[in-house]
Amino acid sequence: MNEGLRKFSEIDKVKYKIGPFVFSMLLAAHISSHAEEKSHLTLCAASETVLFNCELQHKSASLCFDEKIKLIKYRFGTRVKENLIYPKTPAKNEYSFKLSTTPYPGGGENRIRFANGIYNYFIYDITRSQQDKTSIDSIQTAGIAVYENGKRIANLKCENSETSIYPLAFEILQREEFSHDINTD
Repeated sequence: MNEGLRKFSEIDKVKYKIGPFVFSMLLAAHISSHAEEKSHLTLCAASETVLFNCELQHKSASLCFDEKIKLIKYRFGTRVKENLIYPKTPAKNEYSFKLSTTPYPGGGENRIRFANGIYNYFIYDITRSQQDKTSIDSIQTAGIAVYENGKRIANLKCENSETSIYPLAFEILQREEFSHDINTD
């Protein structure tokens, strides 16, 4: 018997035993729980556009853009408790976040920098090529490096596999010169 048909018939047996209404409620709950899992991954509001989203072990870091009021916000924490929101108060901040880029052989690095008191935050994504005798592989890393008075105190690596600075950021952020003095590796 075809495996797909066998699975379908097993599902039909469950539906028959518990009834179609209960089955559809269980199925809806299952689908909803997966949707909620995805929704906690970004800290951006529904009305905001994600410019960057980084999943960490138990937290997320998101850079969000509210097109209506032209405001960019950085959020770090969880949906339940945001540990850091920058800027704290809504203000015109088009020059608070700066974008820089540099090419590498087989890739490049993009950064968004913002300062919060004595701290500088560097949101980054890096693509590099690694070659061995048989193939060339593209290696991608992303994260947030934090500097205090010019000294790196943290480098949080994103755990989500497809993390990068979204294209809209390249359209709306002011550019600055790339600093090779900052280490994001």
